[in-house]
Amino acid sequence: MISPELARERAISFLTRQGLDRDFVENASIKLEDAQNIVNIILAQNPRQILEIGTFVGVSSAVLGLCVPSARIICIDPGLPVVAQNLLCLRQFKISDRRTTLDFVSQLIAHLGLSERFSLHRGFFSCCFPVEEDRTKLVDGKIEITAEIIGERVCQEFGPFDMAFLDADHRTEAVYSDLNVLYPHIKLGGSIVLHDAGEDFWGQQVKAAVGKFLGERTELTFEARGDIGIIYKKIA
Repeated sequence: MISPELARERAISFLTRQGLDRDFVENASIKLEDAQNIVNIILAQNPRQILEIGTFVGVSSAVLGLCVPSARIICIDPGLPVVAQNLLCLRQFKISDRRTTLDFVSQLIAHLGLSERFSLHRGFFSCCFPVEEDRTKLVDGKIEITAEIIGERVCQEFGPFDMAFLDADHRTEAVYSDLNVLYPHIKLGGSIVLHDAGEDFWGQQVKAAVGKFLGERTELTFEARGDIGIIYKKIA
């Protein structure tokens, strides 16, 4: 097992060698402090089966795979072309790569020798773009959206999970939808770790979804650690 810092750097260095701009990968992937928090949470719970929702180009996946060597990791991502980020995000990066995010993930985990413990699945977890404007941007940019909603099917096939790492669409309605599909497939005593659950704009969106979700279920508890939120499914 290696440190989250080294695991993250190995992933970013490999991705930049594959043609991705380092500034883009650094800004669009998990930050070091968050990676360290997530690894500490995971190691404390010793999960054997982890579901990652929102894999992107695989930096967080590499951290999970290298720092938690006993876990099998199931990944779900819509696998959009990397260039789609310039259409969906306010910040513009120097990228024109039309390879998909999952193309990079597959190459990365193979390079790190992790392929046998990973299962990659292309699709949306519980809903497509909740804002029609995003879909329109992709269509206008000639990016075809062919990914289907696959969360329930993947959960039925590979679950139940000891832990899930949710880092997909951060809009309140999307997070709430993801939590409702995911929750039945988390084992008692397991947890859902949410990224970007801090005090910024997206953190407020995520926490609004969590608040609504928890308000409907008394058997759950929530803890915040910086930008990381954890929902625990308590054993009665």
